[in-house]
Amino acid sequence: MVMPGQSGRSFDIIRQIVGNVVNIFNKRATPCTAPCDGMILKMHYQWTFWVLLGGFSAIWYSWYHRDVITCASHFNAETQVRLDYINICLSYPFVEGVGEDLEEGEEGQRRYLLFYRWIHWALLLLAGFYYLPRKISKTSENSKVKKLLEDLAVNAHRYDGLERELVDRTAKYIAYNLKTHNGLYYKYVTCNLAALMVDIFTFQFLDFMFQGRFMQYGFQAFPFNRDPLLFTDYMSEMFPPFANCELHNEVQLTNKRIERLGCHLTVMELYEKVFLVLWVWLIVMTAMTVGYLIFLALMWVPWARLLMLRIAKPVNAKDTIRNTVCSIVSTCKVGDVYLLYRLKQHFSHARYYELLTRLSDPEFLRTMLDSVAIDHHGHKGGQQDLRQRKNNAKPPGKFQDVLFNTPGEGGYLPNSSILVE
Repeated sequence: MVMPGQSGRSFDIIRQIVGNVVNIFNKRATPCTAPCDGMILKMHYQWTFWVLLGGFSAIWYSWYHRDVITCASHFNAETQVRLDYINICLSYPFVEGVGEDLEEGEEGQRRYLLFYRWIHWALLLLAGFYYLPRKISKTSENSKVKKLLEDLAVNAHRYDGLERELVDRTAKYIAYNLKTHNGLYYKYVTCNLAALMVDIFTFQFLDFMFQGRFMQYGFQAFPFNRDPLLFTDYMSEMFPPFANCELHNEVQLTNKRIERLGCHLTVMELYEKVFLVLWVWLIVMTAMTVGYLIFLALMWVPWARLLMLRIAKPVNAKDTIRNTVCSIVSTCKVGDVYLLYRLKQHFSHARYYELLTRLSDPEFLRTMLDSVAIDHHGHKGGQQDLRQRKNNAKPPGKFQDVLFNTPGEGGYLPNSSILVE
């Protein structure tokens, strides 16, 4: 069922989408420099976004460039079915006596395939939902940490004196901002929790669209033995290629008679494959997201911190890696451990060991903190100490003190010269 004037424009759109997908795979992978971004989040807002958009494009292309339905009347199969009848059958096809409904009678209970006409638009809607974790992570950025990670990522290939300078810069930043990165850790965990909520919502939404059959789709369809004779396999029950259609008095098109049609839903063969791939991808991605959240939660455990920050011992190491990591972990909060873990991917093992050695040295931390000029007692420059503002003498007001502080009986009274005896 090809729409007039749509073929050329549709082909251009498909070609642009395919070109964009090819460019994504050909583009050189760039490391995540945003402190609230990571591989799991990128799997949601980038990879899954394109998977859903690709599924939408494939189904949308089939709807406009193929016959999506073929119907024949049960009373006269030779008669061509009217287009207005076919339009109704696209929205309200149904099957009878499928699976568990066989025991309810000869015909069984009707199951209307209401998703057939609109399911590809649901994929487009879900693609928009999967971009939400990226929007949340953008609003949770730490500009200084992001700039630090960008500088390290740009110069990660350098092995000259600049690498030592990057170690110095990183050590100074962490020393100045030690124990202040917990908010960054919590924001990153929140972004990953939001991604997991999107996965759960997608499962529930598609299960609702497919009338409670999507959750167990891959498990029930395995080992994918098809029944091309009676169509009793799970994939054929979920996406039946043949369905019935009935037009009765309520549709106002049959002149008070009931018209029964048999229809072949040709796009169902594409649906069963697209949503099987999507089901497998959602299972894998949801499992990885849950596992990564458990990994982030383990940053609270001391022995897990040792494993996360552990590296291969370089030649110039003077102490064991375990002792070095233990000495720095004892002075860090969970946010600092998360930042050190993110910095680990941008340094070689030798330079990362040098960074840990500096941060574990109390003398280095004391030197960095003493270099910050903090005047606790001098109050140079004539500046007022705000902590003693309540004890300071108040400046004279609009009226003179002599007017209100004239001696009298019982102490100081207002000016007695104005009193009448």
